[in-house]
Amino acid sequence: MSDPMEQFRNAFFEEATELADGMEATLLALDVQAVEAEDLHTIFRAAHSIKGNAGTFGFPAIAAFTHQVESVLDPVRQGIRPMTPDLLEHLLQAVDLIRSHLHHARQGGPLPPKDQQAQELLVAWLQTGESGPAPHLPVAGRAPAPPSAPTTGFTLRFEAPRDAFRRGVNLERIFRDLGKLGTLQAWPDAARLPGLEGMDPEDCHLAWDLRLETAASRAEVEEVFEFVAEGDNLQITPLTPAGQVPPLGEILEGEAGVSPADVREALAQQKPLGELLVEAGKVQPEAVSRALDQQQKKRSQAEAATLRVSTEKIDRLVNLVGELVITQAMLAEAAQQATSGTGEERMASALLQLDRQTRELQERVMGIRMVPVEMVFSRFPRMVHELGKQLGKDLELTMEGQATELDKTFIEMLVDPMTHLVRNAVDHGIETREERTRTGKPTTGVIALRAYSRGGHIHIEVKDDGRGLDPERILRKAIERGLLPPGAHPSDEELNLLIFEPGFSTAEQVSDVSGRGVGMDVVRQNIRTLGGRIEVDSRPGQGSTIRLILPLTLAILDGLTVRVGEETFVFPLASVLESFQSRQEDIRTVKGDREVINLRGEFIPVIRLQRLLDLDAAGSQDSGGRPLLVLVEAEGRRAAMSVDELLGQQQVVIKSLETHYRRVEGISGATILGDGRVALILDVTGLLRMETGAVVAQA
Repeated sequence: MSDPMEQFRNAFFEEATELADGMEATLLALDVQAVEAEDLHTIFRAAHSIKGNAGTFGFPAIAAFTHQVESVLDPVRQGIRPMTPDLLEHLLQAVDLIRSHLHHARQGGPLPPKDQQAQELLVAWLQTGESGPAPHLPVAGRAPAPPSAPTTGFTLRFEAPRDAFRRGVNLERIFRDLGKLGTLQAWPDAARLPGLEGMDPEDCHLAWDLRLETAASRAEVEEVFEFVAEGDNLQITPLTPAGQVPPLGEILEGEAGVSPADVREALAQQKPLGELLVEAGKVQPEAVSRALDQQQKKRSQAEAATLRVSTEKIDRLVNLVGELVITQAMLAEAAQQATSGTGEERMASALLQLDRQTRELQERVMGIRMVPVEMVFSRFPRMVHELGKQLGKDLELTMEGQATELDKTFIEMLVDPMTHLVRNAVDHGIETREERTRTGKPTTGVIALRAYSRGGHIHIEVKDDGRGLDPERILRKAIERGLLPPGAHPSDEELNLLIFEPGFSTAEQVSDVSGRGVGMDVVRQNIRTLGGRIEVDSRPGQGSTIRLILPLTLAILDGLTVRVGEETFVFPLASVLESFQSRQEDIRTVKGDREVINLRGEFIPVIRLQRLLDLDAAGSQDSGGRPLLVLVEAEGRRAAMSVDELLGQQQVVIKSLETHYRRVEGISGATILGDGRVALILDVTGLLRMETGAVVAQA
C-alpha cells in the first residue's frame, strides 16, 4: 500500500530546495555595510518555513539545524550582532548544509560523516560570535545543490577490451576521470565473467553499467574512453531531458540504486497479466480476450470523456483569453464612438453577443485551472495530530468546504500561509488541558478550516476556540518594538493586524513550533502577492478567526476605472466599498494638513491621489466644491481616495509591471484599455502605507 504522505513529502523537498536557493540568492546580494531589513526578513521567512515543515513531515535533523541557524540570525535581526563578511560566508555554508540535509533525507539516509563534522564546526563557530577568520570547514564554498530538479548527464555501458590487461590499461583512471566530471554511479556486470575452468588471467572480462550526472558534453565524456573505446564496447545514452517523463528503469537506477542489468532482465521477462494467468491455469484464453476487448472499450470511453492538457498549453490559452477581453473592450470603445451609419444596431448586437461569449469562454478556460482546496486541507490532519502529541494538547480538526475550487497557482502559494496559521492556532491559540479546565472549556481544543465562495471571492478561514488574542499584550509589545508611539489607542482591527508585522511575536519561549514572529509575515506576504486581504476576528478567552479573502484568479480583475489628472487608474473592485460626492465643508483638516471626512458617524482619512502620486495638475477639473471620493478598504483600514472622474466598471487583464519595468510602490500592475492606452492598477494597501509614511515624515 502506498504511503499517502509521500506526495506531501515530495512537495516539501521541492519547496524547501526553492527556499534554500532563495536564501543563498539573498545572502549573495547582501551588502554587509548596509544590510536591508527586508533582506533579513526574507532569510528568516525561508529558514522558518523549512524548519516548520521539516518538523511536520518527520525530519527532526533538518528542523534542529535550521532552528540553530535562526538562533544565530536572531541577534542580527535585532541589531545586537553585526553582519560581517565572515558571518555571511558561514551563513552561505549553512545553506549548503541545508541542501545536503534535504538531499540525503530525500534519499532516506542520514547526513554523511564529513557533512556532520562540518555542521558541528559551523554551529560552534556561529555560536561563539567571533568576527575573526573562520576555521576551515570540509564543506567550503557553494557546492552545487543536490539534484532535486531533473538532472543532466548520461547512462553508459562500458565493456573493457579483452586485451586491456596485456596492454597495461589503467581502468581505475577511467573511473577517476569520470568522477571529476560529476556524480558517478557504477554497477559491475558479473554475468560476463567466465567460470574458473575457462578463465584466462591475461584476458579482461570486466564490464560496467554507469550513470553520470554532469553538465559536461558528450565529447568530454567520450574523451575519457579515448584509448579503450573499440567498436560497440561503449554505449552512451543521454539522461531524459528536463520536462520529459523518464522511464521507470531510469528512475530506479538513479533513486533506488537498481542495476541497469537487473532492469534489462526484468524488462525481458515481464509478461501481460492475462498471459501469466493463462499459464497458471487460472483462466481460459477466450476469457482474457473478451476482457481485453471490454478494457479497450472502457479506455476509449474514458479518453473521450477526459483530456490531459499540459500546463504550458493552458497558460497560452489563458493569455489568449486575456487578449480576447482586450479586443472586446476595443470594439466596445469603437461602437460607443460611432454616431452614425446603418450598421450601428447590428454592430451593437454583435458586440453584445461577443461580450456573452467572451465571458463564457473566460469562465470555462479559468475552470480548467481550478482545483479543489482539499489539496491544501488534506495535509493538516496529520500535522495537527503530531503537534498535539508534541505539545501535550488534545486537539480536534474539522474541515468544511473542501470541494471549493481555486486557481492552481493559489493552491501552490497557499501551502505556506495555511501551514503557519494552523501551527499558530495550535501553539498560541489552543490552551493547555489545565488552562481549559480552569476556564470551563472542554479539554479538547477545536481548530476549524473552512472554505467558501462569497461575492466573487474565495474565503478561507482558520478558526480556533482557544484563548484569543490579548490586545493589551499586543499593544505593549508593539510600543516596545516601536511599531506604535507611546499612548497610542489603535482600533481592535488595527491591533489584531499587528501580528503580521515582521518579527512580531508575543511568545514567551522560542521553540520549533512557536517561532519568532516570522511565520505570520509569510502569511501576509503570500496573500498580498495573490491580490488578497486578511481579516482577523478575536475575542479574548473565546478564540480567533483569521480569514483569507482571495480573488478567483490572478489573470483577470474586476476593476473600477477612474481618472486622476490626465492619468487613468484602476481600483480593484474587491477593495472598493462605495463612491460618492461630498461637500468640501464636510472635509476637515487635522494634525496640520491631514484631511478626514465624517461618513455616517465614522471619521475616515481622505487621500488626495494627485498629490500622493505626484501627478500633473493640468488635467484636473473643478468639481464645484463637491470632491469625488472612492471609499476603499484594505487590511482593516479604510480611506476615501479623491479622484477627478469615474470612468466605469470593467474587467481588465493584469500585466506584471515588475516583469516589464520595475516594482513601483502603490502600483500592483498595469492593463491595456479599450482605446489602447495603458492604465495602472492601484495597490490599495501600498497607497495606505505610502500615506502613513508621508504623514510620519511630515510629523
